[in-house]
Amino acid sequence: MPNASKLSPTVFVVDDDDEMRSSLETLLDVLGFAVRTFPSACTFSRFYMSNMPGCLVLDIRMPRQSGLELYEQLLREGKRLPVIFITAHADVPTAVAAMKTGALEFLEKPFDRNKLLERVNAAILLDAQWRVCEADFTAVEERIGRLKQGERETLELVLAGESNTSMAEKLFLTERAVEMRRASIMKKLEVHSLAELLDLAVSHRIRDELRHAANKLPSR
Repeated sequence: MPNASKLSPTVFVVDDDDEMRSSLETLLDVLGFAVRTFPSACTFSRFYMSNMPGCLVLDIRMPRQSGLELYEQLLREGKRLPVIFITAHADVPTAVAAMKTGALEFLEKPFDRNKLLERVNAAILLDAQWRVCEADFTAVEERIGRLKQGERETLELVLAGESNTSMAEKLFLTERAVEMRRASIMKKLEVHSLAELLDLAVSHRIRDELRHAANKLPSR
């Protein structure tokens, strides 16, 4: 699988209307974007891999699988991509549902060329920011994976604000052993102070919780 950093951002267009799909492809190409179009949700979901950067311009109303259903499926599969929903039949409930999935924009056809350009640029920038955060998260995850069970238990106590004396009592260790274990944790996590350790561990935990929350969308 190619590295995401070596792939150029692409605007993925999914719309069952042949004329609209062709029009969007032409417009986005003229505006300077790499474009790839798909006539249905299933053709896109079979093609797309999570390491492909860019954004998704997605029609809401399509046969078999709607745009909303496709995007919820992508989120459940861990394929996070900024989406701009488009529709010829705007209504408040649909717009609300779209925004709840994390849509960047909800555009009604026919839409303004400049507004589309602005939203696509914003979506591609957001995707790049997400990928940097994800790379950071993965790097921390790998470092945390180096910790042994006893070191993980000690880290939990450090995060809880326990002193070395308290940790020694709870872990049935000497204070010297606790100090050595803390030193090992800091070395494996590549931090140089308690403040750095706490910041890294707490940030990782928050991002992990947000990640799990985003993946808890109900199946249709």
